[in-house]
Amino acid sequence: MTKRRTIAWITFSFFAIGAVGCAQTKPPLAEMQEATRSVDAARDAGAATYASAEFHGAQERLGQARAAMRQEDYDLATQFADEAQVAGVLAQARARLGKDRERVDARARENERLRNDLSVPVEPKQEGFQ
Repeated sequence: MTKRRTIAWITFSFFAIGAVGCAQTKPPLAEMQEATRSVDAARDAGAATYASAEFHGAQERLGQARAAMRQEDYDLATQFADEAQVAGVLAQARARLGKDRERVDARARENERLRNDLSVPVEPKQEGFQ
């Protein structure tokens, strides 16, 4: 009887391991929502203008994640959704940087115009401490 129990236990163990290994992964709904929010936020931040490469990469990854979801390849969908979310965050940051640079350039032009109007000589920049 002990031998039969051992064989039954081993058989059950293999069956359980096989069932767990073949079980489908759950759809990554939270990851898809987060990726969509990230891409939408990048669009709202002006990433299409200021960070077009990053923004289009984020959109592409989100599209790939959606395609993987339709094919029920949830592991791949999770990977693409995560990549889309990160690319969206990067696009948002680059868009903010582009907008900030644009504002700095506008202020520099305005300062230059004011100096010219007031005929104030511009002092050369000094490098380092003296």
